[in-house]
Amino acid sequence: MSSTPIAETPSDRAVLRRLLLGIAALRVVVPIAMLPLIPVMLGERFLLLLALRPGKELLLLGGGRARVADDPTILQMWLVVLPFFVVAVWAFFALGRLYRDALRTGEGPAWLHRAVPADKLALADGILAKRGPTIAILGRIATLPPTVLAAAAGASEVSARRYLAADFVGAVAGFTTTVGAGYLLGGAYERGGRWLTGFGIVLVVVLVMLLTNWIQREGAGDSADSAGSAGAA
Repeated sequence: MSSTPIAETPSDRAVLRRLLLGIAALRVVVPIAMLPLIPVMLGERFLLLLALRPGKELLLLGGGRARVADDPTILQMWLVVLPFFVVAVWAFFALGRLYRDALRTGEGPAWLHRAVPADKLALADGILAKRGPTIAILGRIATLPPTVLAAAAGASEVSARRYLAADFVGAVAGFTTTVGAGYLLGGAYERGGRWLTGFGIVLVVVLVMLLTNWIQREGAGDSADSAGSAGAA
């Protein structure tokens, strides 16, 4: 007995777009809205803060807290960051697929273009063209916006399965390296106090920035080459 696949209707696509746009809006707006609340949520509400703003600075702090006080645990941190750190980023990939042409021409929703600026989209395009979907792994360890990179990947011809798999590996790698660095810095604080910890933080920041700058140069160089070729033609 054969089954007939259910066709997707225009109303289904509209609902999907609204859902994805809502997730993307939350992913962009909520972390920004949490900025003024960071000082008052660093205590007992730290896990909630981390869930709503899973940035590297808080992951680094979380790793240090896990080492010094075992609160929160690394597993707790991973579980609370999963929605915004991974799932919400994948919504941008889906939006890139749905608004592929609109993102390129600037005819998409105004909010989407503010969330995925044209200059950052062009840079992400260059990076993806040169390094492929595996750049998502290094991008997660560096400070590249994973949302913009995901949107650019969605708007490209990159395989969804390959990119999302690479991004998940990158999310795990980014989480592990940042929390792990925080954990080691927590141990350094116990052994050597503030000076050793401060030196460690500076070293981590410098290494991450060097990686980020290298990736950006890769993308910018590829974009420049493409622009030069187009001009010559």
